[in-house]
Amino acid sequence: MASGFTPIDFGSLVAAIRDVHERCAAQAGKAVNISLTLRNWAIGCYIREYEQRGADRAEYGETLLDRLADRLRREGLRRMESRELRRYRQFYLIYSRIWESLTPELQRILPSARLPIPGIREPATPELGIAGETLVTSLSFTHLNVSGPEIS
Repeated sequence: MASGFTPIDFGSLVAAIRDVHERCAAQAGKAVNISLTLRNWAIGCYIREYEQRGADRAEYGETLLDRLADRLRREGLRRMESRELRRYRQFYLIYSRIWESLTPELQRILPSARLPIPGIREPATPELGIAGETLVTSLSFTHLNVSGPEIS
């Protein structure tokens, strides 16, 4: 055979296809988890930036996340309940070092994400010495602890 493949039996064919399928599915799953983690962080960034610097933020007060969730649902976005939006904001505040792992495209559209926000305690990640990329590639959003007292 000129192709360079060694002839295999039917059982080996099945095993090879199963192996490539499982490896590619795992790789795709990891890519989806990374993308969703970065999405959640970016949503939290936008919410926090709006809370801190939005021109009409005072109009919304405490109902911001409820109103935002309602509007996003009407826009057709799923998993954008106020509880989730609160978690995304908390995630951004706690894991600010994720900025390091953003794609250049996301860094361009989130230019202020690198800036410290006055009144916010130092995020947990620098004390742990964990790089943002390590956080994003090792754990999914659901693994990262964003519960606990609200940071304001």
